[in-house]
Amino acid sequence: MMARRKIYGPQFFLDANRVNARCNLPAINQLEKWNDDGVISLRFPEHAQSEAESGRDARRTQKARRYLIPLPSITLDEERKRLSEIRRTIFGNARLSKQDENDALIVFTAQKYAPAILVTADGELLRAADELHRRNGVQVMTDESAVELVRNLISQRDRMAQADAARENIRVPDWVGKD
Repeated sequence: MMARRKIYGPQFFLDANRVNARCNLPAINQLEKWNDDGVISLRFPEHAQSEAESGRDARRTQKARRYLIPLPSITLDEERKRLSEIRRTIFGNARLSKQDENDALIVFTAQKYAPAILVTADGELLRAADELHRRNGVQVMTDESAVELVRNLISQRDRMAQADAARENIRVPDWVGKD
């Protein structure tokens, strides 16, 4: 059985504040490299992409369009209820701005395509992360935390590939220890 380079685990959804158009976010640079190398999957939810494009910065738009764009596609009553629960978890009963509504939709989209992790620098989303995970099953984390998680998953993947190679008396894949 040939080991696969892609880690077993979640997709990573990027929030608009993680576009990294100038490539000056080291943890996002690392996640993008792993995506380019086929180790993880990065996605850019529709509402995050819309936010990234709203500033009319060509670099941000180009970077945001580089990834697959999952859509929230809210068609069922259950999905509408889930979105309402996500809104309440993040914002309580406060009146929502357009930005707040987008944030709730981005979290909903990550939850819908589970296992997915939303990577963000949004303080409100990060403060609600534990409660979002407990009540809605969606993970929200910083890019640095995502890098740490992926490193752990890569380590597990590499150990498994080495054990498989030893058991099957085949060569260890050339990518082991290099991601």
